[in-house]
Amino acid sequence: MRKLLLSSLFALSVFTTGCKEPDPYAFETHIENIRNTSAKGIGFSGMKDLVKTVITSPDNGPRLDEFVQKVIPVFEEQWDSSPEHQVNMLEMLRDIGRPEAAPLWSKALGTLDGSEEGRKRVLIALQGIQRAKATGSTDAVLGLFEGLTKDPSKDKGKAEGEIRRELARTLGLLKDPKAGPALIAALQQPTEMRPPQIHRIVAEALGSLRDPAAIEPLVIANFSTPDDQTDSKNLSNRVKLALNSIGEPAVPRLVELLTGKEDDIVIKKVVEAGSTVPVVRFTAALMLGSLGSPQAVDALIKNIPADSCKPVVKEDPKKKDKKKKAEEEEEEDPEKADNENLRNAIVTSLGQIGDPKAAAAICPCTQATVHFEEQFMMAEALGYVGGEEAVKCLTNFVKTAESDPETLPSTDKTPLSIRIEAGRFAVLAAGPDQVAAVREAFAANTDPKVAEGLKQWEPALTTLETCKNDKDCYLKTLKDTNASWVARENAAMELTRVAPGDAAVAEAIAQAYKVREVDARVTMALMASRIMQGKRCQKCVDTLEDIMKGEKGTTDISYQKAVLTARDTIAKLSE
Repeated sequence: MRKLLLSSLFALSVFTTGCKEPDPYAFETHIENIRNTSAKGIGFSGMKDLVKTVITSPDNGPRLDEFVQKVIPVFEEQWDSSPEHQVNMLEMLRDIGRPEAAPLWSKALGTLDGSEEGRKRVLIALQGIQRAKATGSTDAVLGLFEGLTKDPSKDKGKAEGEIRRELARTLGLLKDPKAGPALIAALQQPTEMRPPQIHRIVAEALGSLRDPAAIEPLVIANFSTPDDQTDSKNLSNRVKLALNSIGEPAVPRLVELLTGKEDDIVIKKVVEAGSTVPVVRFTAALMLGSLGSPQAVDALIKNIPADSCKPVVKEDPKKKDKKKKAEEEEEEDPEKADNENLRNAIVTSLGQIGDPKAAAAICPCTQATVHFEEQFMMAEALGYVGGEEAVKCLTNFVKTAESDPETLPSTDKTPLSIRIEAGRFAVLAAGPDQVAAVREAFAANTDPKVAEGLKQWEPALTTLETCKNDKDCYLKTLKDTNASWVARENAAMELTRVAPGDAAVAEAIAQAYKVREVDARVTMALMASRIMQGKRCQKCVDTLEDIMKGEKGTTDISYQKAVLTARDTIAKLSE
């Protein structure tokens, strides 16, 4: 009886093992089905479900490695014989995001035939290459891009240019220098050969390559390639960001354009395309400021137009004859207007670069206008330049400045409101040794509204007095989200002085970009770049991008200047 019972138990165990369900969490289960002609569809479907589980699981590194070792070879053997499952394979490879899939992605790029299915395969493959930064597919991406640049017939239809855009974006992410000539050729392509969106992505990709050979084509494209997009993502802004990425090698060429010589080959081309020399000079000046290189300071100062910073003759607007004023506005000198625009661009750029020696050149310009916005721009530039000369100029401005009432931006402003704004920048420009001079200038104002307005900058003066030259003190203030934004802004400025080149401090300044005050955000974005002195800081970039991504869709037009400044900084600091 005992023998019979044991035999029955053994038979039952064998039967139970033989009927055990396949493990749906084992890659082998689905591989077996994929290799079985009659179960192939079930195999791919089950594998796709498992991939979704794997990629959403924590600590999934070992499982991803297992996929690479066990599944990718099976996909490679099944590719040619399973065209109906190629999209499924590509989607799984994209979601896994491992560069070992490069051979299959490269194969997929070769299937572009003009059909919707072919487009779908190529786009999914490019998504995978981008995600994995699969340099093993560079040649395939480059080959297809070159082919479509010459003959775009397979990139037509409702989404014309989409394949070329994604190919260019991918080449930028892969950062292989050999892609430079092909991207430049695409940038130089006649407008009738491609939609304008392609040029924007190509310019961005060339910036990622940081190839000095792209400087001239980028500048030419900026002025000669039509782009009807008017927001901050248009071609002109993409070119500026690309030049920021290339960095100091772009300075000499932009300086040449700043001088405005009519026999310059670029100026000739852009004039032929319908632009003008003043526009070229104005744009070059602004681009030099975005680059932020001290190499450009002397050239910028030298090119401030003569007579554009002469003191303005102030008239009492109440006594000024209205008819005479209207006649003067009608007879405005175009050359004078161009010179003033160039002056404003140069002053703005000198402020962005932040070399104290520029203060002596900027200061006379503060007396050359009574327009509120121009006065603000002059004071801001001096604040960002900093140093003793800037403080001396700004403290005088705080005591004496007055705006034309007709230029005030809002009804709550008065002709003396500019003094309050200048007070902020006087504090920003000052070091610990200039606190007394700034306070004296503030005290000289007897207008009640001005005196009250100037009090808001007191936290920054207190920070200067307390921290003096102490990096840790300024850093503590910067990181204190409960501190006054004025004090935090001042701390960021002072940290560029006491901790130049400190990447950890730069990252802290980038994190402070989240400060609520929009004006302070501009300062944070600018100082995060300035403190690095031309070096890269990927952690700073990641921090800024995370903040901007988290706020997407929640900010209004008032944030535009801060966002553009942050993008400039990202381009300069990206590794």
